[in-house]
Amino acid sequence: MKKILIALLLCALSLSAASGLAEGKLEAIQAAGKLVMGTDAAWPPFEYIGANGEPDGSDIEIGRYLAQQLGVELEVKNIAFDSLSTALVSNEIDVAIAAMTITEERKDAVDFSVPYTVAQQYIIVNDDNDSVSVLEDLAGYAIGVHLGTTGDFLVSDAIMLDGGALYNSGASVQQYKFLTDACLALKNGELGAIVCDTLLAKNLCAVNPGLKCFELAYADGSSTIEEYGIAMKKGDEAFVAKVDELLKTIIDDGTVDKWILEHTDKAAEIE
Repeated sequence: MKKILIALLLCALSLSAASGLAEGKLEAIQAAGKLVMGTDAAWPPFEYIGANGEPDGSDIEIGRYLAQQLGVELEVKNIAFDSLSTALVSNEIDVAIAAMTITEERKDAVDFSVPYTVAQQYIIVNDDNDSVSVLEDLAGYAIGVHLGTTGDFLVSDAIMLDGGALYNSGASVQQYKFLTDACLALKNGELGAIVCDTLLAKNLCAVNPGLKCFELAYADGSSTIEEYGIAMKKGDEAFVAKVDELLKTIIDDGTVDKWILEHTDKAAEIE
């Protein structure tokens, strides 16, 4: 009888632990009284350093909204983009909201929310450059990218992988922490082009006279449309479901798109 009781107790504890694991992140956030958001505030209008010296942007608005709905405060940690997944795994942050593209490779490391906006890669060149219309036209160019982003992966793969669109073409990739520095390098002739996301490209061109941008396509006509999502540590289905539930409300009513447009203007003023 004792063995049966012990077995039943262990089974109950196991089920309880499994339930606790599923709800662990929500419970931890409630207990801490804060939602810790990781971002890389160098990606306007999604995240940038505001006039008060603190991270701001449409992604920060999303973080504030989630925290408010969960009844807790928001803490924003501004860290390098390529360190966000590690910060999630180590529980340094609860969510990564950083204009992060949902990819199959990233899904191996983190869980994603539903997409909250759609973006595309753009090419930025000097106004007087009429030689570039597709990625393959960047043969021989020094190309600036934002370290650890989709643009970085796309250009690096195109140059370094056998069979890539720019393989053995003489093109090179220059990685930047801040694309404002890349814009300066482009205008100074140190770069021939920049590859980055749509809204960022448009924002950079708006505040940098003499530059123009257009959507990146390949010679075969294929495009680079991508979706952004909130990244979370793998394995907590209840937390992902809650984030999705809250996020869908502000996607469906147009709030996310409104924030993106508002912060495009705000970021341009700061620049």
